[in-house]
Amino acid sequence: MKCWFCEKDARGVCIFCGRGVCYDHGNKDEIVHAKSDTSTGYSTFLKVKNVLKCSDCRVNWENWEQGKMILK
Repeated sequence: MKCWFCEKDARGVCIFCGRGVCYDHGNKDEIVHAKSDTSTGYSTFLKVKNVLKCSDCRVNWENWEQGKMILK
């Protein structure tokens, strides 16, 4: 597989978009996935460190309440 950006050999795949990335275009990042149960109020979090992300992906949190997105 070749890097999406420069055609060098890819070292891995971006966890967000799935593009192949070389050492120069890949970055280590951290992701957190949150899940909450509205009936009990119990929340769980899955935190993953050192995931591979390409240099093009921009990841942003969205906040939602009662089915509507909250703009901050």
